Amino acid sequence: MKFEADFEFEADEETVRAIYESIKEEQERGTNTRPSFVDLVLNGNTLRVSMHGEDATKLRAVANTWLRLLKVAAEMVQVVKECDTSGF
Repeated sequence: MKFEADFEFEADEETVRAIYESIKEEQERGTNTRPSFVDLVLNGNTLRVSMHGEDATKLRAVANTWLRLLKVAAEMVQVVKECDTSGF
């Protein structure tokens, strides 16, 4: 049995693209060493993240890793924007 989860993240197009660009290397790097468990699709102001695993435990591990990665990427984009407006 295969387990799957899909997540969609929406924000302004610049933010979504910055998040996508910052995490796509992780996905590309993973395909060279192990089967890819994550697919990323950028469509305008939406980033779709599809995850799958052979069992619920693997899917949970993949989801935990990638959701944390997305959260950190989004937070860093926000920090950079705040620094730009503050003149740093």
